[in-house]
Amino acid sequence: MTRSPKLYNTGMDHRTCDRCGKELLRDSDVRYEARIEVKAAYDPLNLTDEDLAKKFREEIARVLQQLEGISMTEAQNQVYRLFEFDLCPACQKQFVRNPLGSIS
Repeated sequence: MTRSPKLYNTGMDHRTCDRCGKELLRDSDVRYEARIEVKAAYDPLNLTDEDLAKKFREEIARVLQQLEGISMTEAQNQVYRLFEFDLCPACQKQFVRNPLGSIS
């Protein structure tokens, strides 16, 4: 059984499995929560004299110009996203075995 796509990060309802739609705690005394955090990875910051000499107002203006024309959601997706899911025991087992859902 597959569910129609939904918007994530809208809050888990703790009543249904976000993967298969099954009612939680109906056939089992346990439910699972999964969190996936996706964030931009940055190398450690090494400041040079050249970095310190930059005109920061110009740098901020350059970054703001890069953000023009993209939505707030798109900008957020480039930096950080948190996904939280309720899972039934069967979906938890499948998730643990293959968290990225990759094809075998």
